[in-house]
Amino acid sequence: MRGLLKLLRCEFAKLRRKPLFFAAAAVSALIPLGCALFLPDFQEFTNGAQAVDGMMSTLFQMSAYLLLMPALVVLAANLLFAEQDNDTLKNLMAVPVSKPALAMAKMALLFLFSIAFMAVGSLVILAIVMAAGWEPVGFWRLFFVGIGEGIMMWAGALPCVLLVVLLNRSYIVSVIITFFYTAVNYIFGTSDYFIMQPFGFNLGTLLPGPLAFRWFFQYLDMSNASAQMTELLERISPYFVAPPQAFLVVILESAVFLSLIALVYKRQSC
Repeated sequence: MRGLLKLLRCEFAKLRRKPLFFAAAAVSALIPLGCALFLPDFQEFTNGAQAVDGMMSTLFQMSAYLLLMPALVVLAANLLFAEQDNDTLKNLMAVPVSKPALAMAKMALLFLFSIAFMAVGSLVILAIVMAAGWEPVGFWRLFFVGIGEGIMMWAGALPCVLLVVLLNRSYIVSVIITFFYTAVNYIFGTSDYFIMQPFGFNLGTLLPGPLAFRWFFQYLDMSNASAQMTELLERISPYFVAPPQAFLVVILESAVFLSLIALVYKRQSC
């Protein structure tokens, strides 16, 4: 564990030479800012509770699916093959440094990036709501829901990270497959067929898109919802998943894919 923490500190130190990470984290502000500047729905909010709920919902359903997951895979490719690209991996192996431990340190950095991504987007929403003169009612509850969704998206991106390692720096193919996977999760996460599935061994539970929707949607304020939204809530509420269920899936899936990533990365030549 101590060695892993040292490797993680080293990965953090390398970020000074990787502005891509900071740029990717800042991208999480784009959708909240776009909503505030260009969408008419923002002008229709009458109080802080509505603004917080509406904008955080957009963050959960847009930024997490469409921006965070692809960013994680692109950054994973950058991290996992940085030493090979700079011809320093053989030097690390001579220290010695375990390749599986090195891979896990990089995955831990991506885990923290996912949390930071959702936190930055949420805090931008807080700033927008307060700048509009509203009280951010319910913000901190949804802030921690957003952190949880960031963790789910990190676990959900691990299959694509494994693919990146298997393809061994075939960036273009990896990115194409990742965007397809992201689109599938977004579509499945809004499809009644996949979100109205019992908790168990099925795509509605195992894919991050439907699972995240079935978890975070129950925390949104529906007290002033439209008739259409109320009907949706009544239809899907029996299929909501509790936090222990959602994060049990996250833990099991991440354990499986992290083990596979470490194994494949270890077997690749320096």
